[in-house]
Amino acid sequence: MIIHGENILQLFEFDRVLEKVSDFCRTDTSRKLALSLSPLSDRNLAIERLNQTEEFRVVLENKGHFPDFIFDDFLNEANLLAVPGSTLTEAQFSRIRSAVILVNDLLKYLSERPQLFPTIQKLTRNIFPCRDIPEAIDRIIDAHALVRSNASEDLLQIRNRLHSGRRETDRKFRQYINDLRKRGYLRDNEENFYNNRRVLSVPSEYKREVRGIIHGKSDSGRTTFIEPEALVELNNEIAELEQDERIEILRLLRMLTDILRPHAVLIKNYHSFLSHLDLIRAKALFALDINAHLPQIHKHSLVHLCDAVHPLLFLQNRERGQPVVPLNLKLDPENRIMIISGPNAGGKSITLKTVGLMQLMLESGLLVSASEKSGMCFFNHFMADIGDSQSIEYALSTYSSRLIRMNHFIRNANNRTLILIDEFGTGTDPELGGAIAEVVLEELNRRSAYGIFTTHYTNIKLLADRLRGVSNASMLFDPRTLQPKYKLIPGQPGSSYTFEVAEKIGLPEQVLKRAKEKVQQDKLKLNSMLASLHRQKSQAEEDLKTIREKERKADAAIARYEAISDRMTEKMEKDSDTRNRQKKLLELGTRLKNLSEEWGKTKDKKSVIKKFVSSMNALVKKNTEENTPEKIQKKKLALRERLSREIKVGTRVRMLHSKQTGTVEDIRKNTVYVNFGNIRATVNIETLEPVREEENTSPKKSRKDSGKASD
Repeated sequence: MIIHGENILQLFEFDRVLEKVSDFCRTDTSRKLALSLSPLSDRNLAIERLNQTEEFRVVLENKGHFPDFIFDDFLNEANLLAVPGSTLTEAQFSRIRSAVILVNDLLKYLSERPQLFPTIQKLTRNIFPCRDIPEAIDRIIDAHALVRSNASEDLLQIRNRLHSGRRETDRKFRQYINDLRKRGYLRDNEENFYNNRRVLSVPSEYKREVRGIIHGKSDSGRTTFIEPEALVELNNEIAELEQDERIEILRLLRMLTDILRPHAVLIKNYHSFLSHLDLIRAKALFALDINAHLPQIHKHSLVHLCDAVHPLLFLQNRERGQPVVPLNLKLDPENRIMIISGPNAGGKSITLKTVGLMQLMLESGLLVSASEKSGMCFFNHFMADIGDSQSIEYALSTYSSRLIRMNHFIRNANNRTLILIDEFGTGTDPELGGAIAEVVLEELNRRSAYGIFTTHYTNIKLLADRLRGVSNASMLFDPRTLQPKYKLIPGQPGSSYTFEVAEKIGLPEQVLKRAKEKVQQDKLKLNSMLASLHRQKSQAEEDLKTIREKERKADAAIARYEAISDRMTEKMEKDSDTRNRQKKLLELGTRLKNLSEEWGKTKDKKSVIKKFVSSMNALVKKNTEENTPEKIQKKKLALRERLSREIKVGTRVRMLHSKQTGTVEDIRKNTVYVNFGNIRATVNIETLEPVREEENTSPKKSRKDSGKASD
């Protein structure tokens, strides 16, 4: 994307966004990469970088696993390795070894998950696993970034002799100290090092009592540092061995550098891979911080922002505990240019800057702080005219410099151009400037350019209503309090509320009256009409808010009523079943009582028994008729219908005759999938019953199957 205009990135605060991204970087190189981000001319590369960030963002958002790759920046080591004759230090080799092992692990991790990280894997195009580098370093350098004693036979012998010599020196030195301490010839700090030589701290008045080489005195002159004569030769041998050790270590480091030098390009590519991966991580963390997403990318020109917020304003207001009103805006082939009008400080400029910043971020590979439902594209040209950019160098006036930009826009704009202009047409005589602004708008529209212009000019608002492809919009304003609501209203121009604001701040009534007389009546009527429309719109917004709140309360009341109704219906059904059972028991008891009385009164027992059997047969026949398969099926269907109303996805339920409760995850016809903690069960809906809210703390007995045959 080609950016037209000076300091455009700074005007849209894109540099501040990059600073926020760089704060999440962990190395100097990745921080420099973050601060150098800019809109890309390669569309495919931009999409690749967006997808890489989105893949990492998804992992972080879902708290998934990605190996941590903290590393020390080793760019200097990689560059130095490529210089012929150079020699790296132990610490530098240690940094390279750690980085190479880290890259090998990451390559293995990514190769095993191609579906999760298809675009992040593209970072590995110029690298491959290499075990030779860490193995070569491990043969020479240990885990503490020191040359190993067994790195060479000569070094091993030198260090063995050094160890023996130091032990002998220490033994003799201890003897010397003990002897002189008894004689009172030593200071409290008995020994010291002077010019890298081990010396005794002797009071200056006893310096002639101690045989040896005087290396110096303390600042006060009270202490003389003496190397005992008996240890001079032994110390010389140790110093010579130390020099031999340094020479051998340098030889080994030079040899190791030469071994790794053929891998210099690969090691530099390793550094590039880790640095870009750290940048991707930083962009993903920043995206999470501002609630950013990857919008749908379209090939044709489109700006469709859903719930978009200015990222810097979002972060600022979050610190203050204040909300940000989201922006919903659409530019498409039918409405390519939007003219936003309304009072000052109403949010016109922040809307324009939000759109511009979103576009710059997208084309630089940064996710945008808008809903994933948003749709955007890649423009070839980005043009902007914001604020007073008067040119001192060419001694141009503000309006002249604006005209030069307008001329440039007209000559270069096409259907892949996004143009953002703040205070369109201002800077000169309103009537003359307004006329030129009309012509510029007509020409940009003729060239099928896309854009957002803010203005106070009435003629521009009227023209936008007539031109096909151009539409009006305004920022919602509360006419009662004269406070902005920062909400974009498409399709309607806005009033500047000039006289309303003047009246509110206390301008004398006669002054306002004279001012109104000087304004053309048509303009005054239009402004009043727009103000009236905004008042109606504002009132409609309040009414809609009230209606929605009442609807919410009504829905809640209906839900409570339905729940109570269902419980009452269930209770009535249970009470009816209980009454029927009691009635049958009563009938049976009455019959048994009559039978008992008749048994005692008559001598013809057979007739009594025959009568009782006949009565029982009639009762059984009645029960059989009431529990035919058709009637049982009818009861089951009624039960299923009731349970289907009560049991939905998310309902808390339990199995019949069980206390274990679970949550319904899915329902397919009469089959219900219930999550009982760690167990996911598939059960018939007839075997479940919903758990009422009041039962969460005091469980009731399970319902009985209403499809069961009566007793």
